[in-house]
Amino acid sequence: MDSAGSGRQIEISILEMASGKIRNCLGEEELIEYGSGIDDALRFNQKVWDVFCADWSAETCALEDSLRESLLSLGLFVKKRTFTMLAQPTRSGVLSLVELNDNLIQGLRGQVEAEEDPTATDGSVD
Repeated sequence: MDSAGSGRQIEISILEMASGKIRNCLGEEELIEYGSGIDDALRFNQKVWDVFCADWSAETCALEDSLRESLLSLGLFVKKRTFTMLAQPTRSGVLSLVELNDNLIQGLRGQVEAEEDPTATDGSVD
C-alpha cells in the first residue's frame, strides 16, 4: 500500500474513533446527560473535522474544486451542529454527526479499494 492509501486508512481509523466516542455516550433517551462524556466526544470529533477542513482549504489540496467546496460546507455544518449539541445535546442531533462521519468513512474506503485495485470495476455485470 502506498502512502496515500495508508493515509486514507489513518483518516478512516480516526473517524471511526470519533464516531465510537460519540456512540459510547448515547443512551436510549433523546436528551443526553452532560456527565456522559458527550462534550469531550463532540470536541474530539470537531478537532478531527477541523484538521480535515484545514487540509481541504490548503492550496495544495488535490481535490476538485466542487468536491472541496462540498466537503468544506459539510465541515461548517459539523461545526455549527457541534456547538448546538454542546449547548443541548440530543440523540438525534448527535447521531447526525455520526452519520456524516460514517458517510465520509464509506467514501474513503472506496478510495482505498480503488487505489489497491485500479483494475476493479464498479461491480456492474456486462
